[in-house]
Order: sequence, then structure tokens, then C-alpha cells
Amino acid sequence: MKNTFKIITISAAAALALSFAGQQFASAAAFKDINNVQDKEKIIALQNSGLIKGISQDLFGPNISISEAEGVQMIVNALDLNLDLIRFVKEPHASDYFKNANDSAWYAEALIIAGVHGLDLPADLKPNQKLTREEFTHQLIDAIEASGQLPMIKPVVIDYKDQDQVKAEYSGSIQRALNYGVLKLDANGKLNPKQEITRAEAAVAISNALAYLKAHPAPAEASETLTAEEAVQLIREAAGPEADLQIKIDPAASMSRESFTYLLVHTLQTSGQLPLLNLIPVEIKDNDKINILNSGAIQTAIALKIVKLDADGKFNPQAGITRTDAAAMVSQVQEILKRAAANQ
Repeated sequence: MKNTFKIITISAAAALALSFAGQQFASAAAFKDINNVQDKEKIIALQNSGLIKGISQDLFGPNISISEAEGVQMIVNALDLNLDLIRFVKEPHASDYFKNANDSAWYAEALIIAGVHGLDLPADLKPNQKLTREEFTHQLIDAIEASGQLPMIKPVVIDYKDQDQVKAEYSGSIQRALNYGVLKLDANGKLNPKQEITRAEAAVAISNALAYLKAHPAPAEASETLTAEEAVQLIREAAGPEADLQIKIDPAASMSRESFTYLLVHTLQTSGQLPLLNLIPVEIKDNDKINILNSGAIQTAIALKIVKLDADGKFNPQAGITRTDAAAMVSQVQEILKRAAANQ
């Protein structure tokens, strides 16, 4: 995703806050084609609470697929993402973030919001292309996790019959979506990841995500910096108790992003659990702030999608690693190790 101008934000946390209160309730017109749709009451509830808008009442039927632009709009609206606290150096355009976007199209504002908030969408996103179940699920999970409002969980790997069809970079999001109850497998134990997602299915997934967040509020400390002791515990969950994990700092000391990433990758490498890579270093805008002894581990983590750079291409090595971010990295590692074991 490209970012062609600098933004100044007053409070990223506030801008991404998920709102469950203060919604203005409006009476929803009866949907004409959802009588036979499973969980139709969730769709109606979302409409009544104003969390899905701008979509015709006639287009929620079981056979109506959504486009990539419609998927982004649904997520942005439901999670109340906006530009209220953001000031721009110059007027933003959807095409600043997505090269195929039409700046005068109905979806332009939603794409700008998604771009500003750094949602994990392809820069070559095709607004009118139909969205698959795996693509929408990844985008939804990425959006709610970006808010920092999710509680830290110990992921439970759920097997499903067609997981070999899931795009590798989506597998972690899919697993977390199954853990959160955002989506369910079909009666045959399949996800059907390549199948186009309908508006009804997307609305139900959003409803399930919001219900999970409301029922499982993240503790305040979820956004606090991880301590060395907590970092060791998380890494042991990922690498296993037999891994050689050595750390010589105060257990109560705060853990930086650089230190945690190095310790995680180094532990996995020394225990022979990471795949061999033909590593092609990526450009890191703040590479000069990274200890040269840690740069290889960080490049490896980026290549394996254990961690990613921010919207400005920075790693922010000295920033504290939060419990939420660390748990997401460990979840991705567990997916990598599981795939490696399955291929042996």
C-alpha cells in the first residue's frame, strides 16, 4: 500500500476505537430477500443500530456477492473508522492508496479511511472485483486487531478440511477468526476460502466480531508494553519448552519491538524450527535505529510475515512491544510451524 503524503494524527487509539454505545437507532425497512438466510436477525440488528449503511435493503440475499470496495465500506462503517482526528498536509485521494481506485466513485471515502488507518489491503485492490471468504475475513480481523481492543488469547489451532486452499498470509487471520467465532466451518468441516462471500455472510461475520469484542473486552494492560518475563512466556508457547531460550535482563524490564523480535526469531532458529530462506532484505526506513546484530532476525521476521512495517515503512525498533502485537506474532509463528510439520 502506498502512502504519498504525510498525515498527523491526534490520537490513533481514539480514531480506531470501536463504538458500541451512542448509536442512533433507526427503524429498518423489512429486507425483502433474507427470509431464508441463516442468522438474518443479526443482519437486521446491524441495520437497526446503524452499523451497516449505504447498502440497499434488497441486496442481502444468499446469492448476492460483494465487491472489494463494498467489503471495505462495510468494515469501515461497522467499526466506525473515520478521519475525524486526522489532519492532512494535502487533500487525500483514494488513488493515493489504491492505484485502481476512482477518486469520484461512491467508495472513495471508505478507501481513503482504510488507507489512512493502514488496513492490510492490496495496493492493486480492484474495487469492483468480487471478494472471497478468505479475503474478507482477513481484512475484517486485521481491522479489529488494528484497534488494539482485542483481549490477548492463547490461540487454539483449529483443523479444517480445506485449509490447504487458504492463502498462506491469510492463515493466521483465519485461525483467529475461528477462535473468535467470527466465522464457522460448514457442515462438512470446510471453510470454502475461495468462494465469493455474500453480503449476508459478511454482515453476519461483522456481527459476530462485534459481539465477541463486546463480550470479551480487552484488559487495559493489553496495550501496555510487554515485560521480559512475559516475553519469555510467550516465546516458549511458540517454540516449545525444549527450545534454548536465554535472556539476561531484568524480568520486569520493558521489552522493545526489536528485542522481542530478535529473541523470538533467534530462539526458533537455534532450535532448528524455522524454514531456510533465500533472504532478500527489504528497505526499512528507520533501519539506522536497529542494532546491526538484530537486523538479520528482523529481516527474517518480515520475510515470514511474523511482523510487518508500518504505513511509513518503519519498524519502530525502540518502541515497546505490546501484549496484543506480541500475541499476534506468536500466533503467526505457530501457523508457520504447523505448516512446516504438515509438509514433513
